[in-house]
Amino acid sequence: MDRIINIFIGGSKEGLKYAGFIKDKLEILGAFNCTVWNKDIFQFNQTFLGSLSKSSIIYDFGIFIASKDDFAQVRDDIYDVPRDNVIFEYGLFLGVMGNNRTFLIQEDGCKLTTDLLGYTTPQFKSDFDENKWTELAQSIADNMFIQFQKSEIQLLPSTALAIGYFNSFVSKISKWIFDQEGCLLNKSQTHHKDVTVKILIPESLSDDTSAKAQIYYKNNNYKIDEVGDPKRPFPIRFYKDETKDSVNIVDLPTTLNAIRPAINLLVPDSGLGENPDKIRIERKELENFKRTLQYLVSQDDYAKDIVQIYWIM
Repeated sequence: MDRIINIFIGGSKEGLKYAGFIKDKLEILGAFNCTVWNKDIFQFNQTFLGSLSKSSIIYDFGIFIASKDDFAQVRDDIYDVPRDNVIFEYGLFLGVMGNNRTFLIQEDGCKLTTDLLGYTTPQFKSDFDENKWTELAQSIADNMFIQFQKSEIQLLPSTALAIGYFNSFVSKISKWIFDQEGCLLNKSQTHHKDVTVKILIPESLSDDTSAKAQIYYKNNNYKIDEVGDPKRPFPIRFYKDETKDSVNIVDLPTTLNAIRPAINLLVPDSGLGENPDKIRIERKELENFKRTLQYLVSQDDYAKDIVQIYWIM
């Protein structure tokens, strides 16, 4: 697990105690940080919808409590139903995050809208004991762990950036390494038995990822060379591991430069200083870039045995 998974829990005032039960049981597991809707979500001088829309991008998952809050007459029958705003908020998150990352927890006997018929919703009863709440939270957590390991396509660019980087650099250089005989490098006549491509993903972004990369290369004394067709070579940084007789090509993807401007358009700065929301979104995007890249590498026969992906400070 790269980091704590951030979860938004929404519901009504009447369902607040149930949200608290879910929050406590998930956070006991140690892998989740849960924020209930009544805690610092709806800020002063911001619209309700704006705050909620931003939350749907910041968080990794959304959980909504459909408790029996109101009555509704449907033809000749009276039903217990959730508060309208709960279904609205669930739909907003569903549209951004998708069905696999948005959960509607339904109280037994609470009627949902016909649009939600066919959905399998986790259910609870108002008289659940500790063990029942633990079982429910664990079943949701198990699903979240699976989904969190998958890459996702959302409003921000990390998935597309990872695909572009893989196709333009990782895939091509991996095939070149496979096809090449003798010395791999165009300029340095370095003999070696093995070659490894190490892709380094920064744990935080800066305004200029290219500068971050150059500083990192210099601090680690990496050498400069080229690989590939001399007419259209790939400039690379590398170091030789004498103990293993291997050449290690190192790359910090400068395509990550596109993430911060995209986030700035979505969540504009309101002043100087760090913006916690932006930091959380950036981290989420970096992790999705890494997961997407790992998946693409695992599916490529040339790359999967020689490409390694790491976090760096």
